[in-house]
Amino acid sequence: MDVVNDLLMLTSARTFAATGDGLRRRQAAGLSLREVAAAVGISPTTLWRWEKGQRTPRGRAAIAWACLLDELGRKVRTR
Repeated sequence: MDVVNDLLMLTSARTFAATGDGLRRRQAAGLSLREVAAAVGISPTTLWRWEKGQRTPRGRAAIAWACLLDELGRKVRTR
């Protein structure tokens, strides 16, 4: 496990949540709330709260979410 990379991704997850960019990236990729929540191992309600900035993303699921959003950002830009 790369601790530095994990911490950087956790920081990214929190930025995605605070700015609403996580929601924008998911929608731009055409993915549903349920699809992304299942992919990162959380409930749709938790993801919704993250996307709305109502909860701070934490733990391994937050890191997985940030990794997914980072990749989605790359894919959407290259279309």
